[in-house]
Order: sequence, then C-alpha cells, then structure tokens
Amino acid sequence: MEILNNIFLYFFAFIILLSIIVFVHEFGHYIVAIINKVKVETFSIGFGKEIIGWNDKRGTRWKISLLPFGGYVKMYGEDIFSKKKIPSQLKQYAFSNKKIYQRFLIVAAGPLANFIFAIICLAFLYTFIGKQITPPIINEVENNSPASKVDLRKDDQIIKIENKSIDDFRDIPTYLLIYQKKEFINFDIKRNNEIILKKIKPEFVEEVHYGQKRKIPKIGISSYDHVQKKYPFYQSVYLGTKSTYEICSLTLKGLYLLIIGKGSKEDIGGPIKIAQISGQFLEAGIIFFINLIILLSISIGLINLFPIPMLDGGHLVMYTVEFLIGRPVNKNIQEKIYKFGFAVIITLAVFLTYNDIINLINF
Repeated sequence: MEILNNIFLYFFAFIILLSIIVFVHEFGHYIVAIINKVKVETFSIGFGKEIIGWNDKRGTRWKISLLPFGGYVKMYGEDIFSKKKIPSQLKQYAFSNKKIYQRFLIVAAGPLANFIFAIICLAFLYTFIGKQITPPIINEVENNSPASKVDLRKDDQIIKIENKSIDDFRDIPTYLLIYQKKEFINFDIKRNNEIILKKIKPEFVEEVHYGQKRKIPKIGISSYDHVQKKYPFYQSVYLGTKSTYEICSLTLKGLYLLIIGKGSKEDIGGPIKIAQISGQFLEAGIIFFINLIILLSISIGLINLFPIPMLDGGHLVMYTVEFLIGRPVNKNIQEKIYKFGFAVIITLAVFLTYNDIINLINF
C-alpha cells in the first residue's frame, strides 16, 4: 500500500511540476505571438485527446489533454510543410508570413519565459523567506580524511575550486561532482590573509540520493551553520538573475564534461527520475518543491536553446541562416534536418529512460 501511495505522490508531483513549467514556456510563445498579431489556434497542456477545453475571444482553443508529458502552442501558418495555401485575407495573421525578427522573438520567448519565471520566483523567495548563506569556511576537518591529509584546518576559507569562485559552502559538493573524474582537484585556500594552493584527492563514499545508491566524492570537511538573510526586492532580482546564470553555467559545464568522458551519466535522468525527485521534494515541503520547479524551469529553458532541430534553438538557427543568406532555407533541406532532429530527441529520450530504469534496478 505504501508503494502505491508513493507512486501516486510521485506521479501527482511530476504532473504538477511539468504542467507549471510547460505552461510558463508555452505562454511565452503565446504572448509574444499575440503581440505580433499572429493567430494562435491552440494552447494545449499535454498531448493527445482533449479532456477539457474552451475558446477565448481571439478564437484560441485552450485545453488540457490526456497525455501530460509536455504541451504546445499551435499558430496559424506555422507548418511550413503544409500544402494548404493561406488565403490572402489571413496572411497578416500567419506565423510564416511574419518578418524574421518577429518569428525569432516568438520562438525565443519560450525559453526566455522559463528564465524570467525562475528569476521572479527566486526574487520572491529571497525577499519574503530569505536566502540561506553558508560561508565557505571550514568548521571541522575529519580525521584521516582527504582534507586532513593535505593539512586543511578549522577556519580555512575556500576561495576557489579549479579557478571557480566559491561564495557558499554548499557549492563545494557541486564542484566535487563536476570534477569527480579528476584524480586531484585544485583548491585555493585563504588562511591568515594568505592564499594557499592545495591539491586534494577526494574519496568516494556510498550514499543514498533521491532513492538511489551513489558513490559521492567527499573531502571530509563540515561548515558552520547557515544564515537566513532577507533582501530588498530589487536586490533579490539581481541575486535571482545571478543564481539563474550560475545554474546555466554549471549545467553546461556538466554536459561538457559528460560529452568528453569526464562526467558521470548517473547525474542525468529522464521522466522516471524527475518524477521520483518531484515526489521526494514535495514530501520535504512546499519550499523544496518550489525550488525544484525553479531549477527545472531553468534547465528546460536552457535545453530548448540547444541548436537541435525541432527544439527552439534549432528554429532560431534556421532564422539566423535565413537572415544571413537573405531567403528561407530550402524546404527539402529543412525537412531532412527536422527528421534528423526528431531522431536525436527520440534517441536521447530512450537513453534517459533506459538510464532511469538501470538506476532503479541497481538500487
């Protein structure tokens, strides 16, 4: 019975989380399309058969569909491969008849909406609840740990890891994971107003993270207690923007290391892992769940900007090429590129789901 309750909770949390992120992303496309006088035919949360829906005064069909794994905005004249001719009286409302910069803005608005949503949510959290700050200063060093072996001491301040500035103690585990394939990791330590370079070889300790056993790199140090600090809203917006940038930067760094073989595929997951983490964050409390929504909103926005055909980034590349050569890319070439992009996305989805299943079996 408990297993069934967990499955229900994880599925429920996953649906709520994904629906919020999808709505934000698609609403970005929708609102900029409306501003540019493009007729939006459908705004759907989910795919497949419609469960519930209604028409607004602009003639847009808003609906919730049976398969809750995404969503879409369908704009009039968006399908460049359609053989149906657009009537002359409707050309002004067709997406395909808009200028390059307008199409570019409409497509870019989806990922941008994800980033703006994350920044606003973070700003409200930092203003009304506060931002947890844990100074990157060592409180204790475990005996016989990697840190003790290189003579790290109480009250040493960690300034940089691999030349990346460290502002918060909680950033340290993230960088240990990013550089886990390196035998020795470079630490810049501030001690008595002097900067000391330490090369530390982490040890791997088995822990359970999000229901899965993982070997986590550790160096054997602990921090002082964190401080909860509230900020004025204007400063929170800046901090939210900074946090969003840092998350994007770390994500890209992690993907780069994964591509060159220095990262771990255990760090990425598909829908099963997201559902599992969603349920656990919801169990932990609404603030944890909101933070997960923010994190995934940033990730979805970033991934959609990748120059893969069928993703927003792929379309943006096409519009950039169109601008440079002065005409749209040949439809036959576009069709082949989009088929290739579809194959890439399906392959990636299969890999992520396979990775999820293997991790569950290993657990």
